[in-house]
Amino acid sequence: MAVGIAIHSYRGGTGKSTTTANLAVMLALYGKKVATVDLDLTSPGLHVIYQVSQSMMKVTLNDYVFGRAALEDIVIDLTNQLGLPKGRIYFLGASMKPEEIAKLLKEGYSEQFFREVTKQLGEAYGVDYVIFDTHPGLNEDTLLAVLSSDVSMMMMRMDKQDITGTYVTAQVLRKFNKTSYVVLNMVPPNMAKAVEIRSEVSKLLGVPVIGVVPFYPEILQHRSRGVFILKHPKHQYTLRIKEVAEFIINNIG
Repeated sequence: MAVGIAIHSYRGGTGKSTTTANLAVMLALYGKKVATVDLDLTSPGLHVIYQVSQSMMKVTLNDYVFGRAALEDIVIDLTNQLGLPKGRIYFLGASMKPEEIAKLLKEGYSEQFFREVTKQLGEAYGVDYVIFDTHPGLNEDTLLAVLSSDVSMMMMRMDKQDITGTYVTAQVLRKFNKTSYVVLNMVPPNMAKAVEIRSEVSKLLGVPVIGVVPFYPEILQHRSRGVFILKHPKHQYTLRIKEVAEFIINNIG
């Protein structure tokens, strides 16, 4: 049975899509079958990282939502394109057309949508994990994705506004008895070296911190040119993503 994981953040710029793409590939390298669903409607970016052209996305998530296509019509198998030796990566992309984005934002999703996508991908493709890359903020669509998924993973930067927003989000999720975790991303190097940062933030938010990823300029320079961990398997960033993947494998699903 597929496990739905919603990756989200209180605000943009936390490295949500970059983390989603690299984490999904890392899980695949462990032999897992992973589907990534781009729900960041206002600025979809997974297709850029995965180097999926618009011609490859003849039908999109939008077509599925509005009944213009079946789920199998929009699923793109990227396993061979990414050169993965094991596991599988599937991608479901959102439309880049302004009118399609506006229509989906206006009419929205239903809670059943997320559960159905996860269920169908599990049944039809044997997927272990379905990762939803949501758009940031505490809005209706994001909350639906989070509350309809089995697990939520909040991306957070170490600044006051982000900490406050993530705390509020964690409180909301707690009221709905949702399992949630935090990944600290783009952490200043001096803070990332502090051994106590993980426990301090976990205590502050009341949510386990499962990863601490320092700020690496190389990630910003690379993000639009493929999946970083595949090109830099020994980089410290890759090792940090591996740590998060191992936590998911050992504790989720």
